Amino acid sequence: MGGTKAVAGKALRVVLIVIGVGVAGYVGLMLLLFYGLREPYPYLDVSNETGRPLLIERADTLNSPGGAGWSSLVWGTKGYWQASGSQQCDRDQLVARDLQGTVVARREGACSSDNWTITADGLPPAPRYQREPVPPDQVEARLVLGSYGTEIPVATWWRSLPQTLRQAAAAGPQAGVTVHGPFVENDQLTLYVRGPSAATVLEFARTQVLRPSPGRVYAFVSAPGEPAPKTGTSVLLDATTRPTTARTR
Repeated sequence: MGGTKAVAGKALRVVLIVIGVGVAGYVGLMLLLFYGLREPYPYLDVSNETGRPLLIERADTLNSPGGAGWSSLVWGTKGYWQASGSQQCDRDQLVARDLQGTVVARREGACSSDNWTITADGLPPAPRYQREPVPPDQVEARLVLGSYGTEIPVATWWRSLPQTLRQAAAAGPQAGVTVHGPFVENDQLTLYVRGPSAATVLEFARTQVLRPSPGRVYAFVSAPGEPAPKTGTSVLLDATTRPTTARTR
């Protein structure tokens, strides 16, 4: 009787082992199929250590407003470039340009799941906003770009920005407005606009600075004589309608 129980126990253990091996094999096969059938990560990761916005584009893309080709504006520490997916991706030539269009870094190879680190070696310090007291008869608005750097309107606006800022500087004195930036603050692309009233500052920003429109831009406006807040209620600026939509960030 005891021998029969021992044999039955051994048989049960064998059955359990076989079942366990089978389940483990099935799970392993499913995992293998899952990861094998997954599309590879289709981006080249970009690490921007320069502290300034950089426009990533193919080396053969014309550096002019409306230039052809896909671009990615990277202003934070992390961004990405959409890899071509071709077998010759290791031959793709990329450049990183600053606001003035100067090439600050080059790379050969833009394959998916790779990484491109752009350092600040050889570059001057990144610009920082030099905060000065706001006169009691003025307000200050902090503009924060809310669109993604891979959106076409963002690259188009960025390519035009040097000329746009020159024109804004020429038009500013008549409206009593000054524009400062762009700057990178806490991984946000920001500009500052000062003027005699919130309405004047927002209208000037919408019509003189944000053209062509980069998409979503949030404005944080101060009270007279106060610096622009970094949080709280913001105004969504649009290129074609007056700024009326407010939200809290």
